[in-house]
Amino acid sequence: MFRILENETVIAFWTLGILNNMPYVVMIAGAKSISEGGTALVFVSNVLPSLCIKLSAPYWFDKVSYSRRISVASLLMSASFLTVALFGYLESKRTRYYDDTGAVEFNFNIFMQLIGVGLCSAQGGLGEASLLALSGRVDNIVTGQGSDVSDDSEYDTVDERRSQIRTEQSSNDRKSLNIAAFSSGTGLAGVCGFLYIFIATKIIELSLAETLVISLIFPFAYWKVYELKLAKYTVADATLINANEQIESSRDRSGINEMHPLSIEELSDSFLDNPVSSTDDTSVDSNGLNDIISNNSVDIPNCPISISERITLTLSLWKYMVPLFVVYATEYAMQSGIWTAIGFPVDSVSARNTFYVASNWMYQLGVFLSRSSGAFFTAPMWMLWLMPLIQTMNLIFFYFVAMYKIFYNYVLLLPAFFVGLLGGAVYVSGYQRINKDMPLHLREIALSTSSLADSCGILLADVSGLFIQACIYQHHEIDGSLVKCPI
Repeated sequence: MFRILENETVIAFWTLGILNNMPYVVMIAGAKSISEGGTALVFVSNVLPSLCIKLSAPYWFDKVSYSRRISVASLLMSASFLTVALFGYLESKRTRYYDDTGAVEFNFNIFMQLIGVGLCSAQGGLGEASLLALSGRVDNIVTGQGSDVSDDSEYDTVDERRSQIRTEQSSNDRKSLNIAAFSSGTGLAGVCGFLYIFIATKIIELSLAETLVISLIFPFAYWKVYELKLAKYTVADATLINANEQIESSRDRSGINEMHPLSIEELSDSFLDNPVSSTDDTSVDSNGLNDIISNNSVDIPNCPISISERITLTLSLWKYMVPLFVVYATEYAMQSGIWTAIGFPVDSVSARNTFYVASNWMYQLGVFLSRSSGAFFTAPMWMLWLMPLIQTMNLIFFYFVAMYKIFYNYVLLLPAFFVGLLGGAVYVSGYQRINKDMPLHLREIALSTSSLADSCGILLADVSGLFIQACIYQHHEIDGSLVKCPI
């Protein structure tokens, strides 16, 4: 864990990982306050917009700068908190002062709260896809990981500078510390989010609306950390981007773009030997990278590939996306379905709620620890595929436990912790493998594209979890499920 906090960029990505995912956790933790009888709608609203953004990301992310995306994500987070808080407050007043007949009717206040949850989902998807790509960019940036752009004047010869660039690039490829830091932060977000809601609503006894108003400090901090610590890294390699485009355009490529970029050695050599200009025609030579940073006007990722190539790229990422999809689908099916139907005794509502909270705490702890392991270890591909298979076995195990009360006591918190360990390990290792395996100029778009796999898995789990819970309830003759068991 101490290795994750080596420098300013990893601390920034770790912090942004927490802030990016905390709103999602806050909305899930407050789901019953938003809609007591339609909790599942809160879960679905909290994943669908994110899925849509991640699904479309490969086709427009390269046309919108990181700064604009993070700014929009900050505004979405603020709008989400305000919308849910305002209409939650109005709903509490309506419930308090008006005598409802109990008839099923359209509830505008709850509808608007679900819209607010959807804004939160959009923020999370936009922020996660962008920050994953940016963490990969900073891990691979030729000017060195986690430090300001170095002053080239300290090198006596171009060969010395080339040697330093290659040394830094090789080190960054091995570590991927910024991806590990962001992953660790997203893992800690679960623990922090549940703890924040617990302290605010249970100990201080604030309403969810009051808690969300106070939470407006989060989007400001989210935007400020990016601007202070990371914005400069989105333009630090702008010269190299332009160099790559100029060199590629001068090649005889015989028609189709084969998606093979210059190696980092070719790119850095060409940049040092052939200075180019930034987008505002400011001349930049081998001593002038800091001019681009001070200008801070270009931070659009380098992604000079066609639409058909983007589709091909998305399909080619299946070996990373399938493990991510499976591990998310299985673990969230356990959370939203099976763990809601376990209690000691099972027919006690309070007992089921107690186990649900305890199992989720253990799960979040496991996720945090395993997502923090990226600074020390990256799973090989065979292990990346093995872990989702083990997670599927965990799903089967918990289903039979819930149905037939095997090992039916709080010892089950230990396998719940193990579920979190597996899920977090697949997350961090999957993205680190992409950063190591993909060609340099495709890493950013590959990282953002692959993030849609987890949203697809969560959506499937949220729907299937309803039916899994219904089947367990039916077996134990418990009322309260929203759907009927299909079996």
